Amino acid sequence: MNSIQENIFYEADKEYNPDHVATPRFVVEDIYDLIDIKSFKMIWFPFNNYDSHFKLKADELNLKYKATHIFDDCGNDFFQTLPPKGCDLLISNPPFSQQNEIIKRTFELIDRGLIKSFCLLLPLSTLETPTRAEMYEKYIDKISIIIFKKRIKFLGKKTSFNKGCCWICYNIPKLTRQLYWI
Repeated sequence: MNSIQENIFYEADKEYNPDHVATPRFVVEDIYDLIDIKSFKMIWFPFNNYDSHFKLKADELNLKYKATHIFDDCGNDFFQTLPPKGCDLLISNPPFSQQNEIIKRTFELIDRGLIKSFCLLLPLSTLETPTRAEMYEKYIDKISIIIFKKRIKFLGKKTSFNKGCCWICYNIPKLTRQLYWI
């Protein structure tokens, strides 16, 4: 598939895929401020394409990052792609339907020393279930959870897509408490 075909497929996917939701700019700006994004040397956006506010704001701040996506020119799949060398932060809004697998893989990348920290924007329900609780409990000493006081209306959805969400953060030096509300 050439890049024109990939962009057409990407644009169509935004319309029909329930996992393809765009994070509003204020959400990105809030987390960048809360974690002091400029303190990280190499950032990985594993679920972000050209129109992502994570990338657009990073460009404005002149941050060093690598963005990968199944729709990029290389077809990067989070479950097979390695982070960039020296990655000290993974940050993104991953597909909600794969949250268990994504959380598990993210902690595996931590254990392998391939990333140092992460921030994942996930539904508030991600705090539920024994499976996810066990994953979080194993790393509880460095986890912070940031809960939104209001639901987020994600961009690009014609029907209502408002979700109670939270940031699951791991090993973020600026976050000194385990629980925050914003």
